[in-house]
Amino acid sequence: MNIKKIDLVPFYGFLSGVSLVGAASRARTKLNKSIMAAINELQDDEKALAEENNGTVDENGGVNFEKPEEKLAFVKAQAELRDEKVIINETVKEQFARLRNALEQYDKELKDNEAVVYDKLLDVLEEEK
Repeated sequence: MNIKKIDLVPFYGFLSGVSLVGAASRARTKLNKSIMAAINELQDDEKALAEENNGTVDENGGVNFEKPEEKLAFVKAQAELRDEKVIINETVKEQFARLRNALEQYDKELKDNEAVVYDKLLDVLEEEK
């Protein structure tokens, strides 16, 4: 499964809030574990990018720069990083298919951003058919 890094946090949040049971719940849990590992790696990469551009990262994860051109260089590099795709493999056979089927049958109302994330996530899962 190929996920743009910018979609990792929204996918994780959406999947965490979805009510699933049985094998679909297990598939979601395994996917979220992989997504969290990718999020942690992304955060480390963003911290390294900030430091490469003379930025400092505060205790809340905020990045501060003394010069505007340093911030601009960081923002550009960060956008490129977040546009990259991370590859997540199934850890259990048919994991993605189970999750896709459960989400296709999901009958709770989705609104606003939740509906957008649902649509994007299903697009990614459908690519795995």
